[in-house]
Amino acid sequence: MHRVRAFLIVAILLSVSSGGRHALAQTELAPELRDRPPVAAPTSKIDVGSIPLVLSESQEADNFASGLIRGLMTATHVKGVVVVAVKDDHVMMQQAFGTMTPDTSIALGRLSGVFETVGAMQQIEHGKLAPGADIAQALGETGNRGMTLAQVLSFRAGDPSLVRRALEKAAGAPSDDYVAKEVLLPLGMRSSRSQNGVIQTTPLDMSHLAIALVHDGAFENGRILQPASIERMQASVPAAHPALPGDGFGFTGMRRHGWRGLQHDGDAAGVETRLVIVPEAKLAYFIAVTGRPNAAFWHTFDDGLFDKLLPPRKPDQTAFGDAAAPGPAEAGRVAGFYEPARDSVGGVAPLKRAGMLRVRAMAEGTLVLTGDEDATLSPKPGGYWESADANIVAVARDGQLMLSTGAYGPLAIYKRSGFYALLALLAAIGTGVILWREQRGAAPNSAVLGAAGVCIGFLLLSVFVWLFSPIV
Repeated sequence: MHRVRAFLIVAILLSVSSGGRHALAQTELAPELRDRPPVAAPTSKIDVGSIPLVLSESQEADNFASGLIRGLMTATHVKGVVVVAVKDDHVMMQQAFGTMTPDTSIALGRLSGVFETVGAMQQIEHGKLAPGADIAQALGETGNRGMTLAQVLSFRAGDPSLVRRALEKAAGAPSDDYVAKEVLLPLGMRSSRSQNGVIQTTPLDMSHLAIALVHDGAFENGRILQPASIERMQASVPAAHPALPGDGFGFTGMRRHGWRGLQHDGDAAGVETRLVIVPEAKLAYFIAVTGRPNAAFWHTFDDGLFDKLLPPRKPDQTAFGDAAAPGPAEAGRVAGFYEPARDSVGGVAPLKRAGMLRVRAMAEGTLVLTGDEDATLSPKPGGYWESADANIVAVARDGQLMLSTGAYGPLAIYKRSGFYALLALLAAIGTGVILWREQRGAAPNSAVLGAAGVCIGFLLLSVFVWLFSPIV
């Protein structure tokens, strides 16, 4: 104890001698603090528990996308994947695997049409194009074509080439030159170019466009559209039924877990691309994939990424119309086999559709979908069917089944298994007749031999198609 007190006194004196103006001498201590024994340091382990690691929204999205992509690449023939997600004015996630990098040059194919749509919106701002006017006026033609520019921009009529022609007529310049000067340059897309209507770009450059589309038309110091034009471009264009998600200009609509999104796919030179925008959340993401991704890949990756970036929220419970809920009779008329309709809307976002959809009707009027979509849809007041999570909506119109993911028409007869089963049955009957005649000693004539050849041909065709064609 004496040694400890001597040590403390020496330490205090040394502190005072070195200029420490706030050091206290032993005599300055309060009486109740004097002659206390020193406190020993603890020698046993103190359990403070684990400290939770808090990840940012961006880090969580990065980790999720990384795990999901690695798993899908192992299970599929995909060679490379890159995904860039943006939130408002910044990149929130960027991941690249395999043969793809953020700087990989890729062709956008049909997705290039988004840039021409932006150009058309600029001409609308300048008063040189009118969305409600007949497209013939925008093309400088006399008479009417019976479709408006707005219908063409939202894929309700015409084809994408009309947008390009209308843009060139209004701007007085080739589409490639106009897009390069008025869209790519302001966005700082230095690694991008437009050639013959096709955009050659990089995923990193595409993040600039994505930011502009969710950040009121601006990227850093560049601007391609005014906020009002962005809102007009992304506003919901009325669909065939109010329960279906409305499209925008240059995009087709989608709905998932209470969110309305806009989507557009591309496919060129062995690269599949997809751009998704969620205007209300000011969020967008761009995906590019090389290899052989199938519809199952796109469903798993795109749906998983969407749900990670945008947690589900309560869907809108608005009543759509006064019509009664479809009953068993309506469901029975809808039941059957379908394939994607050959319309312009179906060509905008085809990557998640493999091509076949089977619809079964249940006794209570419920529809069970398998194939492109696996879901059970309940009848709803307003004359439509809807899944429990409200992601899939179905409406029957003019012989088509219109889903919130795209329109489907009846499956062609030559793609149905029943058709080939009938051919096989005819071949079997014909062969049986020939064998019966032979057993009765009837000499085969040219007609019988011809019938035999036809039967054998039917049988071989049926077997071949059954084994190698995507029939249902």
